[in-house]
Formats: sequence, structure tokens, C-alpha cells
Amino acid sequence: MGSLSELTLPIQDPVLIFGICMTAILVVPLLLERIRLPGIIGPILAGVLLGPSVLNVLERGQALELLGAVGLLYIMFLAGLEIDMGQFLKHRNRSLVFGSITFLIPQVLGTIIFRYLLGFDWAAAILIASMFASHTLVPYPIISRLGILKNNAVVTTVGGTIFTDTIALLILVVIARSVQGELNAMFWFSLTLSMIIYVAAILYFLPRLTRWFFRNVGDGGRSEFLFVVAIVFLCAFAAKAVGTEAILGAFLAGLTLNRSIPERSRLMSRIQFFGDTFVIPFFLLFIGLLVDVSVLLSGAQAWIVMIAMLSTNVGTKFIAAKLTQRIYNYTNPEMWVMFGLSTCEAAATLAAALVGYELNIIGDDVLNGVVLMIFATCVLGPSIVERFGREIAKQEQERPYEPREAPQRILVPLANPATSETLIDIAAMLRDRGSEEMVFPLTVVAERHDSNTESNVAGAERLLAHAVVHAAEINLPINPVTRVAANPASGIVDAATERRISDIVIGWNGVRSTPQRIFGGVIDQMLEQANQQILVCRLTHPISTFRRVVAILPALSDHNPSFYDAVRTLKHLTAQVGEELQVVVVDDDLDRYKHHFDAVKIDVKTNLIKTNWRELKGTLSTTITDTDLVILVSARQKTVAYTGELKRLPRELADLQLSFIVLYPSEREVTSYRPLKPHGLPEILAEERVLLDLATPSYEKTVEALLSTAIPKEDKRHWSVLKALVYDDVGYASEVLPGVIISHARVRELKETMMFLGTHPEGVRHEGSNQPIHVIVLLLSPDQVSTPDHLAQLSEVARYFSHAEDKDFATLAGYRSIEELRQWFNRRDAAAPGTSVQSF
Repeated sequence: MGSLSELTLPIQDPVLIFGICMTAILVVPLLLERIRLPGIIGPILAGVLLGPSVLNVLERGQALELLGAVGLLYIMFLAGLEIDMGQFLKHRNRSLVFGSITFLIPQVLGTIIFRYLLGFDWAAAILIASMFASHTLVPYPIISRLGILKNNAVVTTVGGTIFTDTIALLILVVIARSVQGELNAMFWFSLTLSMIIYVAAILYFLPRLTRWFFRNVGDGGRSEFLFVVAIVFLCAFAAKAVGTEAILGAFLAGLTLNRSIPERSRLMSRIQFFGDTFVIPFFLLFIGLLVDVSVLLSGAQAWIVMIAMLSTNVGTKFIAAKLTQRIYNYTNPEMWVMFGLSTCEAAATLAAALVGYELNIIGDDVLNGVVLMIFATCVLGPSIVERFGREIAKQEQERPYEPREAPQRILVPLANPATSETLIDIAAMLRDRGSEEMVFPLTVVAERHDSNTESNVAGAERLLAHAVVHAAEINLPINPVTRVAANPASGIVDAATERRISDIVIGWNGVRSTPQRIFGGVIDQMLEQANQQILVCRLTHPISTFRRVVAILPALSDHNPSFYDAVRTLKHLTAQVGEELQVVVVDDDLDRYKHHFDAVKIDVKTNLIKTNWRELKGTLSTTITDTDLVILVSARQKTVAYTGELKRLPRELADLQLSFIVLYPSEREVTSYRPLKPHGLPEILAEERVLLDLATPSYEKTVEALLSTAIPKEDKRHWSVLKALVYDDVGYASEVLPGVIISHARVRELKETMMFLGTHPEGVRHEGSNQPIHVIVLLLSPDQVSTPDHLAQLSEVARYFSHAEDKDFATLAGYRSIEELRQWFNRRDAAAPGTSVQSF
């Protein structure tokens, strides 16, 4: 082993090379982010500084070339894997138009410039123009991190990559063959035939092979990840073997596996983590190593070629993005993101430059100009995408939701370790993408009067720990809950009430405890007591193997007050796990249901057919395959849509060994909130629920005093509501201004919405505030009020306080009479004229 004194530049020791690379990949992006530059360009700059032309610490050895090639293919694979196929198929014409524009304008203008202005021959001019007619999605990790992958402009740009890179690489093949004198009819025939066979083989065999592997190999996801990586690089090699380039094979593999790897799954998290933290940074580092700074000092020719290539690239790509914006009415930030994504050159450009150099089509000046252009565009593109992508992300977050699109609070009761991961996955797919709400895994322990209770609680916590680990792997925020209850069903219902749950996801083993019941004691009792949307799941195959969702709707299903939410759930789950939603309407009007599904604006291919109960079972047994997920939209007893068939059908589905979910829509009545009165005290704030000049010792005692004005301590609901307001979730309490806090909850068996207000001159401490709280506001809504209506009422209450100033609250905290308080609300209403929450 050599000593440090034997180290020479460039470094040859593979261990030290790897250590230097990893340090650069870690440190340089952090430094750039400190000065508000995109961290993704850090590895590129590190490669330039450490490369042969500057510090000469690293050289382009075989190992770095390998990792660079792997990273390049991985970027293209991720682009195909994460593209929203529903959006892409819906807007494929847009991708074709943009791809054509962003390819033809640079290709034509570039050919003219390099042929007639710079004097290159036709072969060189066409090849050079094709280098900046294509583009590489170098900033892709940025748009993935910002969560704008499903934006229409982004989908259009990513889809256009298929066209631009394919044509550019075909031009490379044609130019290379023409120089070699092999451009004949046999060449065109063999190239076309091999491409057709290759694409058909990938599209036909790969999905089947993937489903077989995922279904038969289960080891916690390690083999699935290795399988996917192996498939990507084998597809890439096969693409080269048929006469194109490996990047097209990697992109096609991503598109083909798109439906087999759910967006919110452990496998997807591992794929993204491996790419973002390891192989893609090595690709960017390798780009930096290619840059030869000394070329800029070699003479004017290098500058002329580089400036001509860079200006042509940037100018024509901007024109293409601007034209597409005009055609499809994209916003300015969307146009800039399209430009930033499409202006980066790397993959096809590098391949064309190296092949052209080897065949003497281009010389050293062009090769160096290409490398410098790649470096410049890979710095420019991410910077633009970072800046304007944030604007798009902000706009999408501020997009007004329909009231029924409010974020869900999902409860997942767990009892079987074998199904806990699947139920967590279903909850993750059910959860809205922009939701900030947690998912609540729950275990209920039977209450006993012996020492077994403590050991049972420990066992329940171990089950929750398994769910916590799995949720962390798929980046799902959760809040695990353990309850001790005399009855498991009551424990689930009480937990759902206390945490204002909107959806319950529970598993079923397919066995009924008694012939008279649908599922068994616990689930049937829960259905009788809970009015939330409930999904009873029995999945016999991994979620990633489903290709279609088949929904069964009994007659009069749409008479349920929450049918819109049920339809939205069907389309949302289909967008996550399948390619198509097949709706089977039983004994009802097909056109009426078509209207309901069209009203939910989620892009999912939906087909509706009609049948009757007598034919339904035969239809299911002959047409449903193991790649279908059946969802029965059922109804609770004593509701208008209930029929005896709904009691038998889950058993029949289980006998057929089908994967299915029985969805019970929420039975909550849609109750609109009451706007506050324009003058005086709000209508929901009765005088008896106002306590002024309090001297309670703590925030808990303050809330308890206010709560006792409407719900006495002897009321069984008092402690559970107090617990929800004070202990369960600090997020329920919002400090709208320093010293003012609003806490809210929904309460079972509450007859009307209630507001409480207390003032505390000395102030009380709250863990969510750095200073004493002087004004405490509580808002309680009946459990029947929908989440959107409750939140809208909360927004209306907060309106009075959000327009005030600190001095107003100092005055408010000192009031001693109701009349003074009434005048304060009058002033607040005048201070915020025209304020409305109708767009909430």
C-alpha cells in the first residue's frame, strides 16, 4: 500500500477517486444552494474544476465513464417511468406538435447556418444541427422534486423528448451510414424492420414478464428493484443492437413499466432515491469532466463554433417554446420551464459528436464546441427550471379546490401483519397528492382486567412499528394510534370521530364469522356505527400487477349524498393503479351515471356498461382477470341503494378469488356552513359562550372553561373533545396572529355549529406559540357537517382576526362587557369589506 507522498495527479486510487466524487456530489450542491443556484449544477461544476483542464484531480477513466453512462440512461428511464400516461395520452398531439417544432426549427436553421455561414459540408452541417435539435431532460430531478410532473406543459415537453431524440439519433445513423457508403434500400429495410420488432417485443413481453415477477417474488422489494434496474439496461442494450441508441431503450422501458410501478410505492421510492442521490449526479459529474477549458484559449475558431452552436440552440429552443405557448395558451412560467427542459443538451448530442468525430465528419473545434455547449446548457437549463418551476408549483398549490376535493384524513385499522403494508399502500394512493394531512394507522387492543392488556399493547405497537417503517419507505406522513377499548369496532369508530377521519381503509380475510353477516363482527359493527367513507379491502395480488379497475354500481347508488366523493375515489385510485376504469351499472340508467363520472375532472379512460344482478356473476367470472381490481360501490342497510345482493356479493367475489374493494360512500349529509352575520357578534357565537377577563392557570383550563359553557363535564363527549382540542394534534390550533389562537374540532351528536371566545389579560402559554396567548377562539361543528364546510366556517371565523392589528387584540383582551365585544366585531367587519370565503 502506497503512502500519501506517492499520490500523484490525476488520482489513480479507485477508493480515493470514489471518495472525492461523493464528497463533491455532497458539498458543491450545498454551497450553490446557499447562493441561490440550483444544486443540480453542482456536480457539473465540480467535474469542471476537478477535471483535466483545471485541477487535474480526476480523469475520464473507465469507471467514471461507466457511471456517467449509467446516470444518463437512468435519467431517460425516470422520464418515461414518471410521466403521467393519462395526461400524455390525452395530450399526445401537443407532445407531437412541440416535438416537431422544437426539432425542425433548430435542425433547419442550424443546417443553414453551419452550411452557408460557417462553410461546413452538408453531412457535417446536418449532423451538427441535429445535436441541438434534440434535448436531454437534465433538469428532470428538479421538476420531480417540485411536484410538477403532471403539469400539462411539463408532460408536453417530456413527451416531445420521444420525438426529438428518436429523429436526432436516426439522423446520426443515416449520416454515419452515408459516410461509410452503406446507405441503400437494404439499410432502410433492416432498420425499419428491426425497430418495429424491437418496440413490439418490449411493449408485448415486458409488461407480462413484470407482472409475473412481481406476483411470484416477494422479498420486501429488493428483488423488484434489482429486476427493474436489470430490465432498463437490457432494454438499452437491445436498442443499440437494433441500430439506434441506448437512451431510447431506457426511455421505452420507463414508458412500458409506467403502469406497473405505482407512483406512491416502496419500489418507486427506491428507484427515485437511487437515481437522485447516486447515478444521476455521477452523470452530471462526467459532463463536467468532458469540458476542456484550455480550448477557449486556443484561438478564435473554437469561440466561433461554440457561440454559433450555443446561440442557435438557445435561440431556436426559445422560439419553439414561445410558439407552443401561443398555440396552447400556456402561462409564462410554463413556457420558461418548457424552454429550460428542452434547451439542455447531453445524451443524443454527445453520441452524435463522438460518432461524427470518429468518422472524421467533424473536427476538434466542433467536438470541443459541443462539449462546451453541453456544459453551458446544462447550467442554464436547470437554473431556468428551478426558478420558474417554483412559480408553477406555487400556482398549483394555490389553485382553488372544489369543496369536495378537501384533503382527506385517512384511518387504517391494522390487525394482520401480512396485510398491513398493502393497506398502507391503499391509503397512500387514496390520499390527495397535495394533502398535508397525515394517515393514521390504528391498532385496537381489547380491554382486559388482567396483566395481558399491557403485553397486548406491546404487540400492537410492534405491528404499528412495521407500518411506520413501510410508510417511511414510501414517504407517507403518518401518526400511529393505539387504543384500548372493550369493543374493537367502537374503538375504531371513536378514533375516527376524535381525529375527524373522512376515510377508513380496513382489510378483510374473506371469511364471515356468521352466515347472517357480510364480513364479520368487527367490520359489520363498524359499518353500523361509522358514517365515513369506508373501503374494505381483500387483495390477492400485489397492487403493481393491476391493469384495470372494474367498478360495480348498484341501482340508485347516486342517491347517496356523498356519491361524488365515491366517484372521485374510483377515478383517483384508477389513475394510480390502472389504465382504464370499467364501470358496470346494475339495473339503472346509464346516461345518468355517465354524467356523474364526467363531472369528476380526473383524466382516466372510463367505459360504462349496463347489466342486471342475474347476469353480473357470470360476467365477473368470465371477463375479470387477475390483472383487474374490482371495486363494489355498496350501500349500508336502511339506505335507498341497499339490496340483499350487496350482502351476498362480497362472499361471491371472495369465492372467485378476485382482488376487490368494497367501498361504502360516506353517509354524512352535506350541510353548508352559515356565514357570519355582517354586524355584531357572529351568529354562531352566543353570549353564554363568551368568557371575558379569564384568570385560568393554563391553556388547558382555559379551553375546558370555554367548553363547559356548552358541553358539561359530566357529558361523555367533554373529555374526548377537550383531548382533541388540547392534546391530540397541535395542528388543530392555529395562531392566526401573535397572541390569538383558534382551535377547532367536529363533535358527535352536536346539534349546531358553535363558536366560543375567551380573553385572558395575563395570557396563557401554548406550545405552538413563543408568547402568551390572550385571545382563545374555539369552533365546534357537528360530525354531520362535511370537512369542506367545517373548514369554510373556520375560514369565515378567521377572517375577523386576520385583518386586525396587535393593538386591537391588546384592546380586545381588556374588554369587560359583551357590548364592547360586539362593537369590536363591527369594526372588524368594516375593516374587511367584501371578504368572502366562497372560493375556499
